[in-house]
Amino acid sequence: MEEKYYYDSTDGIKLCGLLSKVNDGDSIVVLCHGLNGSKEKESFNTLVELLQKNNINSFRFDFRGHGESTGNDFDMTPLKELEDLKITLDMIEKMNYKRIILLGASFGAGIISLLDISEYKSIKALISWYGCLDYNATIEEDRFFSKEHMQIAQEQGYYEIASRNSGRKFRLGFKLYEEIQNLVPYENLIKEDIPILFVHGTVDKMIPYTLSKKINKLCKNSTLKLIENGDHTFSNDEKARLEACNVTVDFIKGILN
Repeated sequence: MEEKYYYDSTDGIKLCGLLSKVNDGDSIVVLCHGLNGSKEKESFNTLVELLQKNNINSFRFDFRGHGESTGNDFDMTPLKELEDLKITLDMIEKMNYKRIILLGASFGAGIISLLDISEYKSIKALISWYGCLDYNATIEEDRFFSKEHMQIAQEQGYYEIASRNSGRKFRLGFKLYEEIQNLVPYENLIKEDIPILFVHGTVDKMIPYTLSKKINKLCKNSTLKLIENGDHTFSNDEKARLEACNVTVDFIKGILN
């Protein structure tokens, strides 16, 4: 059964999420999408269906400026998304979920990495899907966060990008560019002791799998799973998408069982 939730972030943004509840236990997986994505991206839908088949609860939500949540796209920043995540986790904990596994995809992986895990004893593991974990060393082909694009954002208030798959446009505000100058998400990950899983496609042209490989080696308690022929978002190859989801579910089951 899936139930839609609407709830407020700290500054009045109305967030929207979907709870997929398949049992009355105290464990749940929280899914955080990437830049210009949504809670109902294809790979998330595939993963949620697999989680349901394995009797695992999940919650996926839209960050501000995305999907069914309110807010302007160009007002979104990493730290504002971090606030959205914190509010979401507070709500999840109030539902009496005491064992939470956080999964972040692309930009969302960077957001879960910025979280101070010590504030949430309920978080038992982290999962990074093709993670945008270093803003200065990730975007290879499109170079969303380049100095040139920051200059454009400064001049007109935003830099516009478009999804390769859907063509959906998204405006990156100048404030976002200012924030990422001082944020390196993976620096938090290498301090953590909880289990971390990195899942990355070998033909990802946006964020190279070598970044996940590098960060995995720096972490204390992590595993890296490379997905052959998997691109960014695992959308190009059904076999790759299913492999990524199966690897992820196996990891989750190992944590929760």
